[in-house]
This record gives sequence, structure tokens and C-alpha cells, in this order.
Amino acid sequence: MTLSALALKLILILIPGGLATLILEKLTTYLKWEPFKYIINSILLGGLSYLLSDLMFYVFYADDIKNFWLTFTSNNIPFWEIIRATGVSDKYGEENLYSYFLNSKDISEVYVRDIANNLTFYGFVDSFSENDQISEITLSKVTVYRYDDSSFLYEMPKVFLSRPKNAIFIEAPILI
Repeated sequence: MTLSALALKLILILIPGGLATLILEKLTTYLKWEPFKYIINSILLGGLSYLLSDLMFYVFYADDIKNFWLTFTSNNIPFWEIIRATGVSDKYGEENLYSYFLNSKDISEVYVRDIANNLTFYGFVDSFSENDQISEITLSKVTVYRYDDSSFLYEMPKVFLSRPKNAIFIEAPILI
């Protein structure tokens, strides 16, 4: 069985495109990608990667490209800090509003109201997640109040809350 030139070209385009698509999926927030979207993104990002590599070759030449990558990888540059600084994850589109709200740069401390248990949690957002059934949030430096009269109950260093969707309400305090 022989491999045609077209099939070989598609495979060569899809390898970097597939890797770029996997990286893009990890850096952005989406509910779920369909296989068609993976294929289209792989083809487009694969073609784009070859265009960029050709451009870099003609601009920097081969030795300069090698030196550039050696410099980038040897200086211990914090990759995720660079990605966050570029604003890659600062978007709102296919993600849910829960993630968008808690990812906002203005949100650091929140009130989490658990009306069913008559509790209000005040603290700093450490992490959060949500799926189709539950919402989860981790708070630090937590103060717990009774919901109905806002009387102080106790304090704790950290709390993890996992509740059914729509069972908790999250509010951002007014910062003066």
C-alpha cells in the first residue's frame, strides 16, 4: 500500500496543527469541542504553523532560530505567567458565566450564600470548577455568618464548597 503525496502532506500539516489545537484547548475555556472543530482547528493551525516557521526561517536563518529557542528555554521563563500576561484566557464566548465571573481580575473576595443551609461564607477565591450537576469553589481566610441575620459564627483558614448547581449564590463585595 502506497501513501499518496496528498495524504503525506495532510499528515505533515496535521501533526503540528493537532499539537497546536491541543495546546489551544488547554489554554482556553470551552464546554466541549466537537470532532469537527478539532479537525478544522488542526488544519488551520497546522497551515499557520508552517507559514510562521517559514517566516522565522527567512527572517532569522537557521542558526538564529536555534539560538533563539536555546535562549528561550534556558532562561527558565515561567511559561504560564507569560500566557496569562498575554490575556489568552481573558475571554468570554463558549464558556459559562460562572467561570467568566470568577476569572475576572476584579474578583478576589466574594460572599458565597448557601441559603438552604442558612450560611454565608466570606473569603478569597482560590479555585473553582463547575460541571453540569455541581458548582465547586475553594475559599481562603473564610468568615462564616448565619444567612438570615448575618450574625458571625466562626472563622477558618480554608473551605471547599461543593453544591448542586444553582444552590449557591456568589456576590462580590463593594471595595472602597
